[in-house]
Amino acid sequence: MANILMINFPAEGHVNPTLGMVKAFSDRGDTVHYITAERFKERLENAGAIVHTHRDLLSGVSIKPETPQGINAFLNIHIQTSLDTLKLVHTLSKKIDFDFDFVFYDKFGAGELVRDYLRIPGIVSSASFLMPKERLAMMPLHPDSGVPFKPDEKAQYGLSLLKNQFGVEPKNLLQFMNNEGELTVVYTSRFFQPLHEHFDDSCLFIGPSFPKRHSSHDFPLEKLKDEKVLYISMGTVLHDVEGFFNLCIDAFSDFDGKVVIAAGDRADFKKIKKAPEHFIISPYVPQLDVLKEADVFITHGGMNSVNEGIHFNVPLVVLPHGKDQPLVAQRLVELNAGYRLAKETVNASLLRSAVDEVVRDARYKKGIKEINASFQQASGPAAAAEKIVNYVVKQHS
Repeated sequence: MANILMINFPAEGHVNPTLGMVKAFSDRGDTVHYITAERFKERLENAGAIVHTHRDLLSGVSIKPETPQGINAFLNIHIQTSLDTLKLVHTLSKKIDFDFDFVFYDKFGAGELVRDYLRIPGIVSSASFLMPKERLAMMPLHPDSGVPFKPDEKAQYGLSLLKNQFGVEPKNLLQFMNNEGELTVVYTSRFFQPLHEHFDDSCLFIGPSFPKRHSSHDFPLEKLKDEKVLYISMGTVLHDVEGFFNLCIDAFSDFDGKVVIAAGDRADFKKIKKAPEHFIISPYVPQLDVLKEADVFITHGGMNSVNEGIHFNVPLVVLPHGKDQPLVAQRLVELNAGYRLAKETVNASLLRSAVDEVVRDARYKKGIKEINASFQQASGPAAAAEKIVNYVVKQHS
């Protein structure tokens, strides 16, 4: 059985997709050591990992990536988290009485640095769609992007610490957002992946997985039974989240069913207007349980949320804001599985019309079901775990 080190960027959308792989490795009898932030410890331990935690520099931080200051802030989080991760790896490697067979790491973060430090094979985990090289070259941190950017003094000092303390350095700054490895695990299907012809068989399209999460809550799921349900969740991408929720209250004040809004823990409920009785607005919503009952889902287009909506065959209305969300929204439109709205021009009337459209027009449900069918046909975590371990044994024994 294999000894596996897994590391990840401390964000929900990056850690959650790996839960199925943790369980698959553990079910094989492999030993999994996982390095990430404390807030993910319980769910990873429930999946079978031995968890080691570092500082969580991302939680609660609001970054504007379109500015040089925002890029530097994000880069510094990556560098400091990489330093914390490497310190843990160094300590862990001294304590254990075995060598790791390979390191499994996210596209974001310290992955290749840890691989190079330990001098072991690296396997990549991609939480979203893969990007063709031409698109990667347009990103600000790419050396050929043409975007003038200089790491600030703090970032330069952090990069020097990586080299001086651990003997590693990134090949370029984009590496912190685009780690590479011998194999790449992608949590979608080849069918859903845009421009899938650009990616060879070293990319394992395993589909998303949703291991049962043990959590207690007091959300009134019973109120959704036998009702038409509209579910609204915008992740943590909106700065004026209260303004958008007020827009939703205006748009669906006479909705014939239940409207569930996942407000999140950053929303100021004093700024949200009084909603009609058919609304349920809660800081925490058990998303998978609600999606089981939902008829339509308004989302920001984050990959995790979209995959979960597809898993339950729920048509989507998407308001992308940044990151990979515009690409996800565009792919949904191409496959007749989602209705895209622009955040700059959305109003109550457009929002209501979009929801009415996806509920009324059967092509959206058909499009969602086609993507879901491709998920079911994907290899899944268990087969991927077997293939990865066999590959490492064959190539490196």
